[in-house]
Amino acid sequence: MTPLSILALAAAGSDDRLAVAVAADLAHRHASTARVVDVFTSLPQLTPSFQAGATPRIWEMRIEDQISARGAIAALVRQEAERLSGGAGDNAAPAVELAPSDDTAWAALKRELPLIDLVVVAPSLAAGVSVLAGPLGEAMMDARAPILVAHAETLAPGRPAAVAWDGSFEAGRAVRAALPLLKEASRIAIVQQVEEIDASAGAAADPERLKRYLAGHNVAVETTIETRERNVGSALLRAAERYGAELLVAGAYGHSRVGEALVGGATRAFLAARSGPHLLLAH
Repeated sequence: MTPLSILALAAAGSDDRLAVAVAADLAHRHASTARVVDVFTSLPQLTPSFQAGATPRIWEMRIEDQISARGAIAALVRQEAERLSGGAGDNAAPAVELAPSDDTAWAALKRELPLIDLVVVAPSLAAGVSVLAGPLGEAMMDARAPILVAHAETLAPGRPAAVAWDGSFEAGRAVRAALPLLKEASRIAIVQQVEEIDASAGAAADPERLKRYLAGHNVAVETTIETRERNVGSALLRAAERYGAELLVAGAYGHSRVGEALVGGATRAFLAARSGPHLLLAH
């Protein structure tokens, strides 16, 4: 089994469990320990306008919220570690652990991301773009960290998967990042919105080229599915769902900065989805 270095981001949200559970399961299955970073303290409440208008009582309440959030995230991490420990005892490495607290989530990400294969986030963080903008987004961009948006508490092996392929650098990085997960899939489809593929992509977008690459890694593609629906992101998601895929692998963030890339296009549709397959996105 290929080891995976996994990071989960938690913000004391109602769906944090999705990200932490999937990260823990993947780490457990791939002989590693997932780390969880508390990003609650770096969400948009701490903007310059907030800081300028905050009274001492507001700051006090904010600190109380931070302490409460940290406790909730720590409890969730302990629960997931115990769930997967299987009674192995205190000497066994946990499947998931809380990363040390820093002054900012940005500092924690700068420390963790250089050696991370995959970052797992819950849909609320992805849809709100909270974690993909500002200093956190800059850290993610600098590291070119692939992101897995978890839509359920498990990403079990032996399930179908789909790859959205347009021949771009971003799609290629997503495929490479997803190889350990694609090797676990029961069957795989390539999905393409053929009318929106950049003509300059040429042979790079040919699905046969991707099939040959995956075959070289002992990953077989069952079929290629073409769609001509206008909204690229939604069309690819629907094609993957019709195929029964539990995981959709796709390129994203085609611009030089995350905040600019998220104003429209396929990436917005991917990140706005609250159900459907898990999404593995790379820029």
